[in-house]
Amino acid sequence: MTLLFDPYVSAQSRFTNRAQIWRMVLVMAMAITGQILATVVLFAAFALVASWITGRPFDQELALISNLGSPQALVAALVTFAGTILAVWLAMPWLHKTSARWLLGVTGRMNWRHLALGFAAVIAIGVAAQVTSLPFQDYVRNASWTLWLTWAGPVLAVTFLQVFAEELLFRGYLQSHLASRFRSPLIWIGVPALLFGAAHIANAAAFGANAWLVLLAPTLVGIVAADVTARTGSIGGAVGLHMANNVLGILLVAVPGPFGVVSLFHHPIDLADAASVRPLILINIGVILAGYVGWLLIMRGRDLRLQQPEDVFK
Repeated sequence: MTLLFDPYVSAQSRFTNRAQIWRMVLVMAMAITGQILATVVLFAAFALVASWITGRPFDQELALISNLGSPQALVAALVTFAGTILAVWLAMPWLHKTSARWLLGVTGRMNWRHLALGFAAVIAIGVAAQVTSLPFQDYVRNASWTLWLTWAGPVLAVTFLQVFAEELLFRGYLQSHLASRFRSPLIWIGVPALLFGAAHIANAAAFGANAWLVLLAPTLVGIVAADVTARTGSIGGAVGLHMANNVLGILLVAVPGPFGVVSLFHHPIDLADAASVRPLILINIGVILAGYVGWLLIMRGRDLRLQQPEDVFK
């Protein structure tokens, strides 16, 4: 594929007049605040409905939701990312005097075809990796088919919501505004990727000596998503790659924990056992890289087919 760094940076010049650092910091703070407020409201609402259905006290239901011990709690947790989307969508016309649709891509819209291709590339490689590793892994069956089929649809929908919120904020907003202010990709790719990785510190703490590898995985996702966004001028491909990675770890094979309540299988591991966990993290990193390479090959093949025959070998 042709690198689109220069056209991407040029296209983001629409943000230059209001790409001050303080505005970016304020929007990031608004996004965090939006999710916190959404968490408070949505968890309370879910607990209230559950209390009405089960007859258990509201406080008890709220505790269950907060501990993410059920499919309903998982859905509630992922829906809270709607607060991030709303905050960013409102911040753009207020702080940047332009429509938030320009965060979706340089044309003002998201490329859904790229999203589908990115999703398919990572899902295919991820499933193949899990299947080929079956002889070497003693996966523990988790959710029944009834439970899985009941919740797969809602979980897919809210996983899209979560991933879209993160890509809208880190790639759509932060990357594009940094690109309009700084020429170097080390800044407009590196800074959002590092911040995205740092946002997973709380999750990484449970992995003990492997915490740095756990943080490396989302940082790598951030770098890949940033490059895909710059190459295509849309967050569509980044959303697809990112969503597939999350779906594999939520619906197919999950590590023990709250985000694996509806997965078909669990890894039978102790997260603090560094020697056992490290290969799984490395496999996940390998799937991310392989999915990215697969996506590049798919897109390169598409580009070649679109060229005139005499231009193919130039």
